[in-house]
Amino acid sequence: MQQQMSKLSILPNYSIDIEITHNPHNFALTDLFKMAARINKKRQFLFVSTVLGKHLAVRPQVPLLTGTLLAMMYHQNFTGQKVIASSAVIKSLKEGTELDELPKSVEGSIELTMETLFIGFAETATALGHAVFNAFQSNAMYIHTTREVLPGFEPFVTFEEEHSHATSHRIYTEEPEVLLQAKRIVLIDDEITTGNTVINIIQTLKQKFPLVQHYTVLSILDWRSEQQQLAFKQLEEQWGISIEFIAIMCGHFNCTGVPSLTRAQPSLLTHTAQDIKLLPIKESVDRKYYQSVAENGLVNNQPYLVATGRFMLTSKQHFEQRKMVQAIAKQLKELRTDGPALVVGTGEFMYVPMQIASYLGNDVYFQSTTRSPIYRTDELDYTITDKIAFESPENNGVDNYLYNVQSQSYSELFFIVERIASKEVVARVVKSLQSVSNAKIYVICMHEMEVVR
Repeated sequence: MQQQMSKLSILPNYSIDIEITHNPHNFALTDLFKMAARINKKRQFLFVSTVLGKHLAVRPQVPLLTGTLLAMMYHQNFTGQKVIASSAVIKSLKEGTELDELPKSVEGSIELTMETLFIGFAETATALGHAVFNAFQSNAMYIHTTREVLPGFEPFVTFEEEHSHATSHRIYTEEPEVLLQAKRIVLIDDEITTGNTVINIIQTLKQKFPLVQHYTVLSILDWRSEQQQLAFKQLEEQWGISIEFIAIMCGHFNCTGVPSLTRAQPSLLTHTAQDIKLLPIKESVDRKYYQSVAENGLVNNQPYLVATGRFMLTSKQHFEQRKMVQAIAKQLKELRTDGPALVVGTGEFMYVPMQIASYLGNDVYFQSTTRSPIYRTDELDYTITDKIAFESPENNGVDNYLYNVQSQSYSELFFIVERIASKEVVARVVKSLQSVSNAKIYVICMHEMEVVR
């Protein structure tokens, strides 16, 4: 296709020039992202995905199908054969059609001929990576990186993401011998900007997987410069491996101007909020009993959920865990009324809430809290118009944000947390949610369910 040039205004006196060099499925820019300013001196802009379910609410089937499309592109690149259903997936993502039935018909539909390890990057691509993995029938393993520290548990690998708001990544697994059966490794991130994070993880993985010769990097967007692409060709020769990049859209960009970030941003609520009553979830869940330590030293002793893939899932284990997710969704569906509903995941805990949301019926949306501090303003046509700030329910003391909840009038809001460190912190989160929404708010933890009246 011909190269496409676009100039997008982010804020007054701050804009971005984008050159699209590869767009095989002819997506419009806004099909995949919008722009915003980020409160971070390392990088003051952000590609805010419209298909990821992170910073903006989307129908949960959209990120599930986005992962499926990347899986299909990987399969075609690997085998040379196009997946028949890929045209339907592309149409659904562009037009928002067949969202209820299509994801069910394509999950687990692609076969792999050799053991492949899929790794999703925290925190933004934990669900995207899981959605890619979900498309394969067998011979697949999934694990995601984490920013969390588990004392007494030696990480399988660690690596850095220099430009991120939280830089250190770790991979924890109880079964390294299962991971080491992988013949191919696929890395999944929502966006590749420089490729430095990819270099860091492959450099580490090479030591653990000396026999793996093929690495593939899947992403929604790939913005690497020609010089950065050349650097990977040189690394392939130097390391004696192949590194393929597959993205839905590729190009280059250049920001001009300086953002004037003058509007006051919301601060964390620190006062004591109302108590929350607990109701049990009816379905039993499989757990992993590890404690974590937040950056400020606070400890969370609550168990992790097996279904996230944080410690590794095989295809067989993943499909077994889905029954639990469906049972929880059935219970929550009884709480729905006729109006639109929002399901909110937390931080790295995205895929399970997203999957639950996909089973809750029509007019359901999903998004997640994030560490990423995006600038909020009422400027005309700006992406982020409302913002709340609070402590992470899992990692107390770590700032989290949620955006644009006021963009729709929801009847119910399901706030789903993997592991609550402090009920008081969760109560303050609820208070923040109530400041921007009139919805009936349900707080669901994976070992208890809490109802706010």
